[in-house]
Amino acid sequence: MKNEIIRESIISLRQEGLRFSIDTLADRLRISKKTVYKYFPDKETLALALYEKYFDDTAEQAEKLLEACGRSSRVALLRLYYDAKVMTRGEIFNKYKLNETIYAYVSERSNALWETVSSAFSAASAEERKTLRIILDGTLEKLCTVQENSEAVIERLADLL
Repeated sequence: MKNEIIRESIISLRQEGLRFSIDTLADRLRISKKTVYKYFPDKETLALALYEKYFDDTAEQAEKLLEACGRSSRVALLRLYYDAKVMTRGEIFNKYKLNETIYAYVSERSNALWETVSSAFSAASAEERKTLRIILDGTLEKLCTVQENSEAVIERLADLL
């Protein structure tokens, strides 16, 4: 049940940000709120657990994609990186003021994901990778806020890189 709660919380976070409620989560899972609190005494504990699961799975996927060279793997890596932006967009942390432990954890894991993703592209020096990250982060953060075809943007980014 704990893993199901985490899985559904990831879906809810992706769709609603941290606006999703424990009531809604319990309804979706057809369990009581008390069952959720049995595993996660508060929303911060649940948030940390869902980010741990999310980034563990994402890191595993990224490593597999790195092994398969080529354009399609670079596109898939950019999709993963974009999804991480959706899951960690600023409004989540700014609006809901999650505790510093969660914010620090998410920042650390986001940086590690960036290192994996960026290694698939041609930017060799640290300065080039820093510049590339500014460009990609800005583009993907903007994409999180507009109603555009994210797939088309990601495909074009892969071609440009």
